[in-house]
Amino acid sequence: MNQLSHAQKAFNLETELNKYRRPQVLIIDELGYVTLDAQASNLFFQVISSRHDAGLGTIATTNLPFGKFNQIFANDAIAHAIVDRLVNEAEVFFMEGPSYREHQRKEKSKKKSQPTET
Repeated sequence: MNQLSHAQKAFNLETELNKYRRPQVLIIDELGYVTLDAQASNLFFQVISSRHDAGLGTIATTNLPFGKFNQIFANDAIAHAIVDRLVNEAEVFFMEGPSYREHQRKEKSKKKSQPTET
């Protein structure tokens, strides 16, 4: 979203927004990793709303439940509007358990501690 904020200041916002509006599938990884200010929240909403209206696919991963999206976006109203569009006609998968990255680190650690054959 930082790119969109810079594009708005450079007066090429529509061109930049279209990069996110047009793909058949847009993948948003770690939604909620950073919070968005009012401007970024509004730009994110524009992208999600446009994609929703066009029937394009959007995949989002997050560690936060929908009820905490107001911690990501600037206010409750925009958080609700974004969630509403993301989950409309969506498949929502809840995954529980230990982090896969943690599992990968343990496996790498095991391999490093094993003696190498010469």
